[in-house]
Amino acid sequence: MTLTDPLIATLVVPLAVTVAVALALRLVGGAGTGARIADFGIPVGMIVAVAILPGLAPTPPVTMMEKIVWLAAAGGLVGLLVEMVTQTRFISVLLAFFWPFLAVVWTSGIDVTAIVSGETPAHKFPYRVFEVSAVAGLIVGRMHQLAEVELCAPVAMTVIAAGLGVLGLVTGPSYAWAIGLPLAAAGLGWVICNWPNRRLPFGAPGEIGGGAVAIALAAVMVYQAKLPVVLVLLVLSALAIEPLARRFVATNALTKSDAVRPIALAAILALPAALAVVLALYAPALIPNLYRP
Repeated sequence: MTLTDPLIATLVVPLAVTVAVALALRLVGGAGTGARIADFGIPVGMIVAVAILPGLAPTPPVTMMEKIVWLAAAGGLVGLLVEMVTQTRFISVLLAFFWPFLAVVWTSGIDVTAIVSGETPAHKFPYRVFEVSAVAGLIVGRMHQLAEVELCAPVAMTVIAAGLGVLGLVTGPSYAWAIGLPLAAAGLGWVICNWPNRRLPFGAPGEIGGGAVAIALAAVMVYQAKLPVVLVLLVLSALAIEPLARRFVATNALTKSDAVRPIALAAILALPAALAVVLALYAPALIPNLYRP
């Protein structure tokens, strides 16, 4: 088996790279800065995996997949800057909130500057860009709220990225699995770095370059690929059921130990995504067509 083997490139490589980068940053930067920026390993792990399979062109991004990869790289670097210069959580959540909007606008080829300057009338701004972006931004904000609660934010990010990736495998588009599955593996690598007890915070590099990118991928799948919004919302509902899942896991005798809790939480949060995949595969006629951008 080589690095270009689909299983190795998509799952093993991002996991290993994330762990290696996180540990290296923690050792070099120390308990302060190093710990805060260690989750830069998440976007790095995902980007390395995509560079191996399916591969990245050595030119400015053109395809949907390449644009999302560049958005992840930019998010990770901006997150590094936030943690090293300001350490202000408000700035990180504000940037993360707008990341889905940037993804939708960039992948759609929308010239925002022409609208701001008045060259293009505002009423000609593409349909429902703001609606999709605002909903996605609010979901990113919810993930930000969970950043300080044990491993809830990275576990939710991992589940959402995996759910979107599997949806991409069974329904398309191809960029969904090419981004979603490596991002999920990178998130799993981060969870492993903090298992069974959290040692490192889920900081701005991981929040913007990882969590916000996962939600941005969902927004792009709805807006660009016209994937049924019900399926995408089922995957994203992991964040909606998280409080109930966390309470159940914490009080259940079989799952309340530190080692088992993240695994049990991930299993519960993955249930809506599993339902979405089952519907897409076996009962597409049951999927309501409630919303189309």
